Amino acid sequence: MKLLPKWFKPKRMMLPALLLATAAIPALSPTPASADVPNPNGGYTLYYADEFTENAINENDWMYRDAGPYSKGYNKKENVRESEGVLHIDMKKEQINGQWYYTGGGIVTKKVFGYGYYETKAKLFNATTGLHPAFWSMGLSNHLTSNNITALSAEIAAGNLPYYNQVTEIDGFEANSADPTLNIGTVTHIPGFAGPRKGFNVQTPDSWHVYGYDWSPTAIKFYVDGTLVHMIDLATTPQPFSPANFWLTALVGDTVADDSKLPGDTQFDYFRYYTKNYSGANMIGNAAMEYTPKDTTRGYTDQDTPSWIETGDKTASFMTTQDAHSGVRSLKHASSSSYQVTTKQNLNGIANGTYQLSAWVKSSGGQAQARMSVSNYGGTEQYVDIPAASTWTQVTLDNVQVTNGQATVAFTSNADSTQWLFVDDVSFSDVLTPPEKEFVHEAEILPTTVSTGDTQANYKDSITGASFNGLASNGIGDFVEYTVNVPQPGTYTVYARNRVAPSKGTYQLSVNGTNLGSTVDQYATTAGFTESKIGTVTFGTTGSQAFRFTVTGKNAASSSYALAYDSIKLVKNDYEFESLPVSVSTGDSQSNYTDTAAGVTFNNLTSNAIGDYVDYTLNVLQPGTYTVYVRSRVAANKGIYQLSVNGTNLGSPIDQYAAASGYAGRSLGTVTFSAAGNHTFRFTVAGKNAASSRYDLGFDNISLVKNKK
Repeated sequence: MKLLPKWFKPKRMMLPALLLATAAIPALSPTPASADVPNPNGGYTLYYADEFTENAINENDWMYRDAGPYSKGYNKKENVRESEGVLHIDMKKEQINGQWYYTGGGIVTKKVFGYGYYETKAKLFNATTGLHPAFWSMGLSNHLTSNNITALSAEIAAGNLPYYNQVTEIDGFEANSADPTLNIGTVTHIPGFAGPRKGFNVQTPDSWHVYGYDWSPTAIKFYVDGTLVHMIDLATTPQPFSPANFWLTALVGDTVADDSKLPGDTQFDYFRYYTKNYSGANMIGNAAMEYTPKDTTRGYTDQDTPSWIETGDKTASFMTTQDAHSGVRSLKHASSSSYQVTTKQNLNGIANGTYQLSAWVKSSGGQAQARMSVSNYGGTEQYVDIPAASTWTQVTLDNVQVTNGQATVAFTSNADSTQWLFVDDVSFSDVLTPPEKEFVHEAEILPTTVSTGDTQANYKDSITGASFNGLASNGIGDFVEYTVNVPQPGTYTVYARNRVAPSKGTYQLSVNGTNLGSTVDQYATTAGFTESKIGTVTFGTTGSQAFRFTVTGKNAASSSYALAYDSIKLVKNDYEFESLPVSVSTGDSQSNYTDTAAGVTFNNLTSNAIGDYVDYTLNVLQPGTYTVYVRSRVAANKGIYQLSVNGTNLGSPIDQYAAASGYAGRSLGTVTFSAAGNHTFRFTVAGKNAASSRYDLGFDNISLVKNKK
């Protein structure tokens, strides 16, 4: 009996081994013993686990590497087995068709996963050279069918996996037997990107160790037995994003030194995948349609759409440089004859919550169907019919309530030979926070300078496995300075995640030479981590900014003046409507209200007719093009509004009616400001839902996110 069910079963709150106390991690034990500890603080949710306790591979979840001969030997389905609660991948020397070959094997998930924490516990074969075990993620492509993967052709034909999806490979480890060095990092299969890698020495790879990697929108972190051993900062070294299949393999990889050590096996105690809420992050792979297949020698062209699944008349869906909303490429539906085609993505392991689906489109109009839809999310399929549009237009579906950790996003055309559709810049994200609002900078990877005569170094907390940067200080006035890259101008709230301990001092933060907030005491009787809200700072430009933490003293009970930091977090401030200069149409009124249940204050226009309006004045710090996000108060007495900026309408009318009171956020489109300063945002009543009791409008906050060039 398995410890946990398989796909999409109850999602208990779990804490990955990288976050558990060392005593709870069964690393280096002589026999496998899986850790399964509830997470008291929330955050990570166990989405899928295979504990390998059923004595047979679950072929509903996994495919095999089963092909050969290739340059080194064979991959064989028969070499992969479950017994005694462990997955074994055997390495053998055996006769096949009258010849001697070395053989290995592996398994690959039938479903793809994106951001999250991936973990296994493994004991690697190490008796002789020749075996190449690995724990990794990579999307599949159809050319792998003949080379490696059973059932892949059937999964592509059934519309479950893309025809081409080799985008980014994440290697929790690759190893060569009899070599203690693990190769850890990424490989990018889409041209134009780098793949940072690092060697890490494991003295006893043939003992049990816990291996994991945490893939988030800001970083990929790699762990061995709870220790952070490598990190890729995605702000400085971006990797192309696409949800990918997960692999456990042990292949023939090198010259075998000693046949007498065979057969042997690599063992995996479990595989676990945890998800969490990445607020504002886009869950769509190849969302901007810019990825192109690398393997052109195998016949791939722009007909093939990395990350996207095509069903129906597949040749009517393709990438094109004919037109684009951003970049140089977009998706196009068109054909020389009548066609029906769907281009879609199946998303798995996304956190439950409220999402918004949006895309930029152009369309000939006249199709029997031209539609954007979302389904399989735990509710009834939602869709919006795409209108005729000769210029790029944004279409949006709000309030997608994901309850089962998955969703299918699709674009469908049923059209004749004269009709066409372009799609670009697709987004499926949690709507409560606009994208790129929160920026977390890990202190241990930031450029660092210290006061003369002092030193800094990176350390690991043996209890949590968290890494941090520490200043070895001996007096007041010593400092550590981190160079932080600020990606957007604007006003930010600054948070410091402190390493607190009995040996820590008191500090004052200054940003670009100006003190921010009050002093913070890092002394604590027990070592751990705390987050301090320091204050707000405005940056007029992007780029490198100096964050200096200066020792100002120490607690009487502290043993030293040392300082230490896990991370610096910058949260881009919203404009709160209740704090903005406001005016309303003649005869109407506005007031601030506090929702005590939600802890939210919002501004409300009391309206009685179409044409009533409320104006807010926003001070924009820099010229440029911005995406506008508005978080509305929704309720049974709310109307429909149209936003205009400086007199020009932006986006489509928005209905604030809801049977139950709450809040809904959405993107309204982009606006360009030629000059900094005050700008007028007018919300005009355009009507009301038939079920609504009034024309009132309510607003919580507005965010302007400056578009990257």
